[in-house]
Amino acid sequence: MMKKSILIILLLLLGIVSFVAAAEVSVNDYDPKPAEAGKAVNVWFKIDNPLNEPQQDIEIEIIPKDGLRLTSGEPARKIVGIIGGRSSQTIQYRLLVNDDAFKGSHAIEVVLYKDNSPVSSDLSIEVTDKDFKEVDLQVGDVESDPSRIKPSDENVKLEVTIQNLGDGVARNVRTELVNLPKGITLSESYSGTELLGNINADATALAKYYVDIEDYVKPGEHKTGIKISYKYKPEEDEDEYILEEKIIPLTLAVKSIPLYEITDVRINPEILTAGDDDVEITITVKNIGEKKGESVRLKAYGKTEQPFEFDKSNDFIASSLDVDETGQGTIKFDIDDDASLQKYFLDIEIKNIVNDEVITYDKKVEIEVSNPKPNNPWKYVIVFAVIIAIVIIVMIVNNRRKRNKPTVKKAIGRYGKSYLDKKR
Repeated sequence: MMKKSILIILLLLLGIVSFVAAAEVSVNDYDPKPAEAGKAVNVWFKIDNPLNEPQQDIEIEIIPKDGLRLTSGEPARKIVGIIGGRSSQTIQYRLLVNDDAFKGSHAIEVVLYKDNSPVSSDLSIEVTDKDFKEVDLQVGDVESDPSRIKPSDENVKLEVTIQNLGDGVARNVRTELVNLPKGITLSESYSGTELLGNINADATALAKYYVDIEDYVKPGEHKTGIKISYKYKPEEDEDEYILEEKIIPLTLAVKSIPLYEITDVRINPEILTAGDDDVEITITVKNIGEKKGESVRLKAYGKTEQPFEFDKSNDFIASSLDVDETGQGTIKFDIDDDASLQKYFLDIEIKNIVNDEVITYDKKVEIEVSNPKPNNPWKYVIVFAVIIAIVIIVMIVNNRRKRNKPTVKKAIGRYGKSYLDKKR
């Protein structure tokens, strides 16, 4: 019986020793990286259990060396708890780096315990001196104009704040909008690149981009990114620059709104002639979006170079138009007599209200004037009658002038001859 008990104890001890001997401890990560002299650093230690059986009652203890020490209130020894078979557990410590710590690797002794049986190993983290300057560029605020980005928007302005959270100077900062999802493209009139110059520590700079949103883009969050490149000096007293490049994630939120397409256009009369009056165009629109529109209206905008004079340029379509519903509006206009025979594109604006916000959509309707204004045969009769009337008026005036012209009478003498004749 005594031998059996001793054997069980030996097997237990062997199991304890086998775990702590087989366990693997490593520095999983630390932040900031590298650690900086005179500042705190968070270190995560990873403990791997390579055995098939779970292990419990595990503890860890660290002994910082080479200018590292535990922060106030941070215990050196911590309970790990249970580590499953072929699993791992991570434990965090917060350390302080001495002001005079040297630049390079600093050792940390790590001790693992199972039932107070210790096994130690040496790990290390990298430390830099106080002169080291780190650059950390991140995306801060993102604002857009319009504030609600929606499908069919063009030239949407994105104002992205780039902030430097580090203590070094980012020089010659260049940003580029990249990885745009399908349906979101850079506006043709603008560039997707912004040169921001230098960004000092704890300072910001504003990058501006312009994008177009296609009609078919689904509402929701769309992932894109900003590629940032810059150079910096890790140590200000040295001349060496380091070139850095990274992509920072950026999210664009496209809102759910109504969207409209013109599904039918009916013109009365069907064939348009120069000089036509009271032409009617009935336009059918359909809500192809993902949200109901309220107070839906349409309005036609004439251009000075187009031969149309509107009697009715706008119409009310519907008090509400749900998804996949259609509605109609009618406009009326006259065509100038001298209208050119060609196709015209009439600008149509569809306006509705969504969440107390007025949203408009620009569309175009094709109109063709096919026939010239027909000749009026009475026009020549009227012209001829006017000419005859003018001739008659001229003749009457001339006759009246002749009748009213005074006459000179000769003087008759006593003997029947004129005094003038007698003088001859």
